[in-house]
Amino acid sequence: MRGKGRVTNLTEGTIWKQLVLFALPLMASNLFQQLYNTADSLVVGRFVGSTALAAVGSTGALTGLIIGFFMGMGTGSGVVISQYYGAKNYEKLEKSVHTAMALAIAFGVVLAVVGVILSPYMLKWMSTPDDVMDQATLYLRIYFIGIISLTVYNIGAGILRAVGDSKRPLYYLVISGVTNVVLNLIFVIVFNLGVAGVALATICSQVLSSVLVIYNLTHTSGPFRLHLKEIRFDKEILWQIAKIGLPAGVQSMVISLSNIVIQSKVNMFGSAAMDGNSASSRIHSLVKNTLNHNSLATTTNTAQNLGAGKMDRVKKGTRTSILIGLGATIAVGWIAGFAAKPLIEMFSDEQEVIFFGIKSLRMRCMTYFLFVFTDVLAGVIRGSGNAVVPMAISMINMCAVRILWLMIAMPFWTDFNVIVFSYPLTWGLASLCYLIYYLKGGWLKKWKQQHEEPELIGE
Repeated sequence: MRGKGRVTNLTEGTIWKQLVLFALPLMASNLFQQLYNTADSLVVGRFVGSTALAAVGSTGALTGLIIGFFMGMGTGSGVVISQYYGAKNYEKLEKSVHTAMALAIAFGVVLAVVGVILSPYMLKWMSTPDDVMDQATLYLRIYFIGIISLTVYNIGAGILRAVGDSKRPLYYLVISGVTNVVLNLIFVIVFNLGVAGVALATICSQVLSSVLVIYNLTHTSGPFRLHLKEIRFDKEILWQIAKIGLPAGVQSMVISLSNIVIQSKVNMFGSAAMDGNSASSRIHSLVKNTLNHNSLATTTNTAQNLGAGKMDRVKKGTRTSILIGLGATIAVGWIAGFAAKPLIEMFSDEQEVIFFGIKSLRMRCMTYFLFVFTDVLAGVIRGSGNAVVPMAISMINMCAVRILWLMIAMPFWTDFNVIVFSYPLTWGLASLCYLIYYLKGGWLKKWKQQHEEPELIGE
């Protein structure tokens, strides 16, 4: 198989070593993916102004809401592909690959149309200040015009990761990440395009990464090779993907919805709070990277090993991932918390912006270890083909409890700390729920029942 050295077989070998070998490229990939928005914020904050920084930052929750649903479908695709790959069912694997790519194209077109039309209305719903509205709308519309490149890349990279190749997606993101930074500087400083420039730079770099991943998939000799003429929906595979992807997509959208509510509360404190929270969010995204790669590795490990019938490796892999996650988030999160002031100052030198940024960054980064059980165990449960339980736990804790907290607490304590405290509060509660469900073993019993039935994947 072409590129065999880049593929990690998670069904064999020392578990912790295989997870680390698979996860490290994922961590670096996520890091470079975060560079898109971080580079946008750094450039506009330093070379355009604080209003432009607030405009770019205010769009994050909206793009997360809309793209989150698609990313959930991508999760469903990855689980199905991993299970068929682990079971060595290459006929179903090939159909899964082409159905997943058809899904990416369809969603990219729909998201582009919906995003361009609804951008100003969504920003108004979030109580975006008037002095930020025009620039935020411009950035968001340009971003959505090129969003099909993002959906295609993420599905393509997801296919490679599902079969154990986490290295090539990293290489492509390094190339596109560097391209994004260079184009940001050229479009903003040389051509003076402002927020439009950083949006165009993002699109160009995303197009490059999508072309690279498609080229790889169409030229591999592996059983997951993509044939452009065969991209179409297979009803059976699409249903299997939907069983996992729809609940995961709804879960992601619901969490993003709660983040929009949080952003609307932040907006009430003015543009300085928006700027500070935006800068904090960019840095926190890099801290989240230390956990997200671990969760993705756990999902793939679970799906491949369950497909191969190796349930003991699933449990050992889960314990290993939790320990790695706790160590990584405490180390990186606390370093970021202690270094909050110089980190925020990279984005702005305005004292009020720095004040709000430090508050947000320290609260979120230094308590992020509470989210470890949520992220890892949700990955395990979804990897087994059960996406309904993670959706329910997340909807209750990450959305309902979070919004309820803001509705009850804000009228009594109109304080910025009340808003950011909603994060550790709901992270801890969600992790507790996931841990209880995992230890009871209902997810594994469900898999065993389904595994007895031939070719049945998904809940």
